[in-house]
Amino acid sequence: MGLPGRCRAWASYRSGENIVDFRDNDPVLVVALFAMPTNDSFRRPDLLRLPYDDYRALPAIANSDLSRLRDALNGRYQKSSSLTGALGLGTAFHTALLEPELYQAGQPGINDTLIWWMVEGVKLNPYLLNLLENGVPEPSCIFTEPTTNTVCKLRADLVAPTTDRGYTIVDFKTTMARDYNHFLAQCSGYDYDRQAAFYLDALQADRFLLVGVQKVEPFSVFTVEVPAHMLDEGRAKYLRLLRMLLPEAELPGYVTEAVREVRDGLMG
Repeated sequence: MGLPGRCRAWASYRSGENIVDFRDNDPVLVVALFAMPTNDSFRRPDLLRLPYDDYRALPAIANSDLSRLRDALNGRYQKSSSLTGALGLGTAFHTALLEPELYQAGQPGINDTLIWWMVEGVKLNPYLLNLLENGVPEPSCIFTEPTTNTVCKLRADLVAPTTDRGYTIVDFKTTMARDYNHFLAQCSGYDYDRQAAFYLDALQADRFLLVGVQKVEPFSVFTVEVPAHMLDEGRAKYLRLLRMLLPEAELPGYVTEAVREVRDGLMG
């Protein structure tokens, strides 16, 4: 990635304190700062407060980048096209749930009533409501994945450092799943297990919760605590993809030119 040193942990997160705010800084400088070498034993990386656009500009590998590479491997890769500016339902829901002060009603193609019904469905669950009230929404993190020594980044929906079950990461998914078992099956099929392992390993969290929120009536909520076997499968997925991004990696013959474009684009 061309960045100095390792992006190891700096300060432990303590009861909602020690969130590092870099919202007025150049995102590349943020990476350089957190890539400085340290001889300290491992501690959790700081949670950074960054605007979304600055987070996306950080020259590090995100889980969404790994999804692009996966799609290329599966023959589904399409070159990036200009965004239309239309707000997706998932983005609108996440904003309303996690950053309601930023929600803008009346966006084209968005049913505001539907969005708030979904938000209400989540908040009717006392445990999820407690996590929302006591967790940190939309924190970012920069870290070095130790197996491949790759500088990576993540932006979690919600991090709750102190719960009755330890350090917890929560990710909310809109879903058309019919019931809990249907959503559980989707977690592997949509590579939510890869995301869970990627985030949990980076933050050394105790658990990762996937919360499926139906976007049709009855707007049920399905909460999955990702089990160890799913984390193992997800870890194998992200390590396989990260190894393909290594400069010395030899891509197999069946990999198409689209995959090479993805890898070269990610590595700059």
